[in-house]
Amino acid sequence: MKTNFSQANSWINSAINDIKRVLNDLSLKDFSRVAFTSQFAVEKLNKAIFSLFGIKIEKTHNPSEILKEVLLDEEALSIDEKTREWIEIIIRNSEFFEKQGTKTRYGIIEGDKIRFPEEIYSSFEDIHNFIENLKIIINVYTKLLKETFKLSEKEFESIEVLKELEGELSKWK
Repeated sequence: MKTNFSQANSWINSAINDIKRVLNDLSLKDFSRVAFTSQFAVEKLNKAIFSLFGIKIEKTHNPSEILKEVLLDEEALSIDEKTREWIEIIIRNSEFFEKQGTKTRYGIIEGDKIRFPEEIYSSFEDIHNFIENLKIIINVYTKLLKETFKLSEKEFESIEVLKELEGELSKWK
């Protein structure tokens, strides 16, 4: 396993910027953007996991499917049981975002009408699950960085930033 911390850090920093946008969009009550941007942040965090484990992938919008395959292949990834459990939690919560598909960007067609994201995600209740799943992913992700990869906040500043952002998201209930 050849870990690529530099690439992982880039993905994480991009996800952090997206999470900051989520918080800003929450304050503006731009719920459709919260849905899209939180989906994008989770995708980037998952891509960082691949870099941390030294797994090269092509472009994908469904990284949890690849993570599932990697977990099933014992030879591809040698990890302890706790790390496996954390990745499974990340996969489960990521699937929520992936199942949204392009609905967060383009809406959906119902009969002869298009329902745009602004109609689908028009209240806090509509995006509550986005926030809850994002918080869980961030929480587990910071544990993964600290305990599996033995990274400290000093070595990987983004751990502390992610924890702070998780706290900010927790204020939205």
